[in-house]
Amino acid sequence: MKTITRIVLLAAAAWVVLRLAAGSRKPAETVKFFRTLPSDRPLVIAHRGGADLFPENTLAAFKGAVELGVDALELDIHRTADGVPVVIHDETVDRTTDGSGRVDSFTLAELRRLDAGYRFHPPGSPDEFPYRGRGVAVPTLREVFAALPGEHLIVEVKEDDPAAADLVVALIREFERTGLTLAASFHHEVLLRFRQVGPEIATHASRREVIRFLPAAWLGLEGLSSPGFEAFLVPPRSGPLPVATRRFIRAAGNRNIFTAAWTVNDPAEMERLLDRGIGGLITDRPDLARELVRGSGEPGAAARP
Repeated sequence: MKTITRIVLLAAAAWVVLRLAAGSRKPAETVKFFRTLPSDRPLVIAHRGGADLFPENTLAAFKGAVELGVDALELDIHRTADGVPVVIHDETVDRTTDGSGRVDSFTLAELRRLDAGYRFHPPGSPDEFPYRGRGVAVPTLREVFAALPGEHLIVEVKEDDPAAADLVVALIREFERTGLTLAASFHHEVLLRFRQVGPEIATHASRREVIRFLPAAWLGLEGLSSPGFEAFLVPPRSGPLPVATRRFIRAAGNRNIFTAAWTVNDPAEMERLLDRGIGGLITDRPDLARELVRGSGEPGAAARP
């Protein structure tokens, strides 16, 4: 019994020491990407431009989502055979166009010939293809930047190659989009490259950084974190493990970190996340999310820097 008591006391003392040490760590720096976005309510972020409503990752989708009144657009990047960053999610063109093959096997000129609206059908209408033959193409990142100069964009590099980050940073600077672009990737080394070559550009946490933050949040020790990123873009759950919990969202807010959940298309799940104080919903159904956010009356202030 004495041994158990000693262990408990030592654990409690260690926790107190860690809490005191946490007070000396710096929170995330003043936000860049979120500075000009609404701070009095959760954000609606159109995943691939609203993939259930429009042909994903196309100018038609991005413009349609903007007309719906979304706060930001999420998009994905691969490079062509001739090294041009183009906006498409998959490694291949098979799922979203009338073509077949890897994106990096096409030159830009060859990719231009494909119909990026060919396979899209509206929700509940599997036999309707309203965008076929209407000139919907796989856009370049340059074209998206030119077409949407004032929109907030989350640009995700899909390739596990840090060199791709250099091209994206160069375009962000060329179009003077530093405050309007959040650089994203599932690959830790790509995010590190973004921070190295474009320190003025906002990034989100990598999976590795989220995993590191989770136990600190559970223990109330998030103050030990001195983040080098502005946002957590996380799933509500990862397998059996809850991620976007009320405690995680609050802990992130305590460190000046914005939290958004992906990819949330079910209205009931949207409502649960809004109730927890989520900062943003990344969704294929921005129309549904907009209605819920308007009616929620919950600003999600705990999740906002």
